[in-house]
Amino acid sequence: MTPITFLMSLRTVLIQIMQAYADCGMRAHVSIDQPNVVEYDKYPYLTDLLPDEIRQEMKQAPIRSADDLIALYEWFIDRWNGACDGRLRCAVSCSAPQRVTTDYLARLNDLSREHGLAYYIHVLETKLQRVLGREKYGKSLVRYLHDQGVLNERCNIIHSIWVDDDDIRLLAESGCTVAHQPLCNMKIGSGVMPFRRLRDHNIPICLGSDESNTDDSANMWTVAKAAGLIHKLSDPEYRNWPKAPEILHCLIGGAARAMQLTGQVGMLKAGYEADLILLDLNTLNFTPLNDLRRQLVYCEDGTSVEMTMVAGNIVYRDGKLLTVNEEAIKAEVRELMATYGKEIDAISDSAARLEPYYREMYLRAAAQNVDMNRWVG
Repeated sequence: MTPITFLMSLRTVLIQIMQAYADCGMRAHVSIDQPNVVEYDKYPYLTDLLPDEIRQEMKQAPIRSADDLIALYEWFIDRWNGACDGRLRCAVSCSAPQRVTTDYLARLNDLSREHGLAYYIHVLETKLQRVLGREKYGKSLVRYLHDQGVLNERCNIIHSIWVDDDDIRLLAESGCTVAHQPLCNMKIGSGVMPFRRLRDHNIPICLGSDESNTDDSANMWTVAKAAGLIHKLSDPEYRNWPKAPEILHCLIGGAARAMQLTGQVGMLKAGYEADLILLDLNTLNFTPLNDLRRQLVYCEDGTSVEMTMVAGNIVYRDGKLLTVNEEAIKAEVRELMATYGKEIDAISDSAARLEPYYREMYLRAAAQNVDMNRWVG
């Protein structure tokens, strides 16, 4: 694929994605997650573990230059940032620092600063990534971001599980927001984020669901409940456990901070955006009503939501989306899924071919001493 074809194909996809957000009425900040280094450079040990045949296949896979990707971002920002009366905004993302070149990492930061955009970065989700930082950069990935000058108040540092005291200090000094993804981290065995230590350093925390293939429901109510529960397994001191008001603040105020919308969303207040939900307190989740904040965190699962309003427009009421034909979309998805059998089989076969080498890499990293443990049990 030529650079021009690549840019045109991605532009087509981005138009479709952004139009979907526009049509459904959501408030969304969207970034382009496009690594630009060869696959085996994203991991420790993998270069040496892979047979030459597979290594050459990875080396020959198309990699886009920083210039191509920045050009795509500039088009994306020009076309979509602030669309739908500001409801849709662009953000930037490198995916993770080890997945891009140093040049591209820095140029994304320049774009973020120039346009006032959030910078989303997945950092130290796994022990493997802790080991990678030491093996590739001689430092943690948080320290690497700091030394490259890209750790700042516009950053949303996603995960932050395998962080040490120096990392936590740097995160606090930078003014960044940390995105806690408890269900995703449980599903893929990443570990447990040191919630209380980050809170004690006054690091803003929001909640997230990462990708839909790592938190299948993408239900923020269940994310909030998981965040309220999982830390009770990693610390016997019950006074350190998250309180329901803290979780609600992460869910609402932390989200506003992560989206660079503090002072614009997250409160019922004159001058704020009219983003709100109405809950039916007659459901079992709130019967009997005892402590509203605790029941919002530990009982509500989304079934009590009666109405959702975004930017003053009602987009959901009485169990139905009002902006798009949900039943028609689900029917279309089911129809499309029936045609993907060969693609799914090919992906499964490819994963099975690579699994022995990735497993060896994973086990080798898991055996390393990194002076911390974020697994429970």
